[in-house]
Amino acid sequence: MKIINAKNKGFNYPVIIGQNIINSLPAELSKRKLSGRVFVIIDSNVYKYYHEVIKNVFDNRTEKIHYLQLPANEKLKSLNSADKVYKTLIGENFGRDTLLLAIGGGTIGDVGGFVASTYMRGVELVHVPTTLLAAVDSSIGGKTGINLLNAKNIIGTFYQPSLVLVDINFFKSLHEDEITSGAGEIVKYGFISDEDFYNYIYKNLGLLLELNSSVLNNIISESVKLKLAVISNDVFDTKGLRKILNFGHTFAHAFESYFSFRFNHGKAVIAGLIAALFLSHRKRIINREKLNDLLRLPLLLKNKNLISDFNSSEMVELMRTDKKNKKGMLNFVLIKDFGEMVIDVNAKKSDIKYALDRTKEILV
Repeated sequence: MKIINAKNKGFNYPVIIGQNIINSLPAELSKRKLSGRVFVIIDSNVYKYYHEVIKNVFDNRTEKIHYLQLPANEKLKSLNSADKVYKTLIGENFGRDTLLLAIGGGTIGDVGGFVASTYMRGVELVHVPTTLLAAVDSSIGGKTGINLLNAKNIIGTFYQPSLVLVDINFFKSLHEDEITSGAGEIVKYGFISDEDFYNYIYKNLGLLLELNSSVLNNIISESVKLKLAVISNDVFDTKGLRKILNFGHTFAHAFESYFSFRFNHGKAVIAGLIAALFLSHRKRIINREKLNDLLRLPLLLKNKNLISDFNSSEMVELMRTDKKNKKGMLNFVLIKDFGEMVIDVNAKKSDIKYALDRTKEILV
């Protein structure tokens, strides 16, 4: 078991990573004096496979507990879903002394975090991510998000949990697509970290996709440390430091919207990373040799049905709703070398279209 401390002036909580550690959750909650009135938002599929395990964890160890099963997909991230959770909280007589426990992937965590941050002006929150993607990304950092009018995460808050517990046993029931999705965010960390971590992921990607426990623990731990190092210096995304975490995401969010979220987030991120590399080359930030070097890792996943055919011009229009844009200009996070990111890069429509067309040639 590994414990990584997320610590800043505004928050202090542990990220606990290991195998068969879900049973330790009540003790961890008690240790931190978190509320015994527990409202669980849980992915309905996770509940189906693990409800006996989870219920046994909390049997006679809570003052009050209620389970709300929700279908975990991108459509869940809506104001209607949040409204359903609010009404259930009120109907089940949960007050300000509530601990909201989000058990599931990124969509469950995003909705759970948003509700926790706004219900009665804030209740305690704990994340138990059950997907590889959520373990390395959405459960860490305190961002919550709701989609509106096909715009990704256009409504949201910053709200830190009191604890994140990652039990890698949950990953065993994941579909191959979900494992690939998690690998997408991990590949991103390879770019924004350093060449050593990039090469470690490159050499061990096959073992990662096979859910090798040793490789999983190492890669998740390093990914979490990297994300925490970034956000600890830019908690509310105001200094520009946190922007590097969005490498590939301007393209990725447009892919998700274009395909009405038919392709999951991590797959869209892989495609977005490839497009961002081509745009970095087009903008002469990297040369052809460096482009080919950087493409090595994401191209290992090119046969994973990442995206299908798309219209590049329509994709550019979708990007105009991206939160990172300023004064109507399309802004990108691009790359100069391993760990050397260039933020707020403006790009013309012709350059963006070029990057998308090159991406299409490789992936479609």
